[in-house]
Amino acid sequence: PKRLDDVIGQDFTVKAISNAFASDKLAHAFLFTGIRGVGKTTIARIIAMGLNCIKEGKPIANPCGECPNCKQILEDRFEDVLEIDAASHTGVDDVREIISSLKYMPSKGTYKVFIIDEVHMLSNSAFNALLKTIEEPPSFVKFIFCTTELQKIPITIISRCQRYDLKRVLIEDIASFLKKIAKQENMDLSLEATELIARLSEGSIRDSLTIL
Repeated sequence: PKRLDDVIGQDFTVKAISNAFASDKLAHAFLFTGIRGVGKTTIARIIAMGLNCIKEGKPIANPCGECPNCKQILEDRFEDVLEIDAASHTGVDDVREIISSLKYMPSKGTYKVFIIDEVHMLSNSAFNALLKTIEEPPSFVKFIFCTTELQKIPITIISRCQRYDLKRVLIEDIASFLKKIAKQENMDLSLEATELIARLSEGSIRDSLTIL
């Protein structure tokens, strides 16, 4: 998905974030939790794109995907949106590097967005270094954290974020999604195969695509 409206099976999260965009009341730090492949990083990227989309001259929940900013974010070459894998950047020095860059305004977009995937992998000292920054970041900075293991994140971090628990996607939603994909790809997918894949994916959209 490249827009919030295209996200499957996370109606509450999509509605809440869309309303926040509409009323210009977006949190400065988001925390997305849930099993693998339900859309945590995807939604994070859409928010990053929506914050920097220039089509309407303001942040929007459903970015155009066509303007220069959107295109560069989709191609992962937009310098104001930084996606970090905490599994390979666990130390306090990595976090200090982020913090030191916060004093500079965005160079191209409206917001600097830091997406930290698998955030539970950060060390305790890295979390401690982030605390103050998450609480009072500059007005042009947004943090988005994604995790599959919420229990490993300090409560002091969780309490400073707007938290969204992404649920497993319903079997019928996955089945209808697979039918759509099969049609787009000109594949002949039987009803039995569709339902079997939907069940085997255990609520994960990504797993359903991998099996397909």
